[in-house]
Amino acid sequence: MIVPELPADVRMLKERVGRFVVVEVYPLEAAIAERGTIESTEVDELRRKAREAGFAMLNMPPDHGGQGLSMLGQVALEEESGKATNGLGFAVVDRGPRELLEIATPAQIERFVAPVIRGEYREAWAITEPGAGSDVSGIETTATREGDEWVVNGEKWFVTSEGDPGFYLVLAATGDEQLLFFVEPRTPGLEIVRTPRFLHDPYIDHHPEIVFRNCRVPETNRVPEGGGEGAREWFTVERLFIAARCCGAAERLLDEASAWAMQREAFGAPLVEHQGISFQLADSLTELLAARLLTYHAAHAFDALRDRKIVHGKVAMAKLFASEMAGRVADRALQVFGGRGYLVENPAARFYRELRVDRIWEGTSEIQRLVIARGLFKRGTAAYLGWES
Repeated sequence: MIVPELPADVRMLKERVGRFVVVEVYPLEAAIAERGTIESTEVDELRRKAREAGFAMLNMPPDHGGQGLSMLGQVALEEESGKATNGLGFAVVDRGPRELLEIATPAQIERFVAPVIRGEYREAWAITEPGAGSDVSGIETTATREGDEWVVNGEKWFVTSEGDPGFYLVLAATGDEQLLFFVEPRTPGLEIVRTPRFLHDPYIDHHPEIVFRNCRVPETNRVPEGGGEGAREWFTVERLFIAARCCGAAERLLDEASAWAMQREAFGAPLVEHQGISFQLADSLTELLAARLLTYHAAHAFDALRDRKIVHGKVAMAKLFASEMAGRVADRALQVFGGRGYLVENPAARFYRELRVDRIWEGTSEIQRLVIARGLFKRGTAAYLGWES
């Protein structure tokens, strides 16, 4: 099945998440826009309400406190979370680091992952470096074995973190291979150099720059499996979620711009009666549907296909198309609103600012095209257009 229908339970859950975003998040967005800051207490409260509503950790398997929701189901919920600005959707659909269950030891899962599932803290992924971003093979942070410890040296930028993390997942090179390490925030030798501001601020995430100077990490904190492959799997999941959130953002933008165009008059007629406006909205709807179908298709491939390289390519296509689609839709929506679209109180202004990064983080558009092209040349079109398992 190229694009499967959402199961009834997922459709109902998706509707519940959508209503929660409208009722709980939209008023909070307005308050944040008015004062220009996000308070940690209000994010904590939003996350608490979402957890009580049953939206947290749904990606985790039942024996780890979740529902084992399929990737298709997770993407459907991420789509709703993408309708929120300021990154607040991350607090609504709060996911656990399921990928760690496949590569960490039972002791590491109990010590580091279980508190995330319980909502005690969040994890932070420290992968990107000043000289290595989408290409994780170029990382220069090193880890050298000394007895029962590893000595880590290097620098990480754009660390993905929601609030103060309980641990960092640090990717380091050991010579011929790459390894992942659990590094606790107060470990000697780990220093947060600065927490820069970004174009999308105020935002729920912050992305600090950290330095490791002879930072000693016990062998028990080394992830026994994964390394570069573990990081790549994390990138694949995050790219798919970015595609889903971009679809959600575009849907809200299109709804808002269409409603405005139907009520706003210019030259004696509603804006929708002017083809210069209505054609832009028609293009936006067409591109949104195409992006959504591709994203759902890639999500089902993630669930169903054994060949992860094919999955990786399909996800790259979804992330590329959806992120660039959302940028075009945001631009058109702001233009439809005119001067009012430039007011920060208007969601169009916030999305115009925030969606730009989706063509950059977790792999730039250029990296996605590289992944797609390499797959095409190695496997041909049929591998990606067919549905072999």
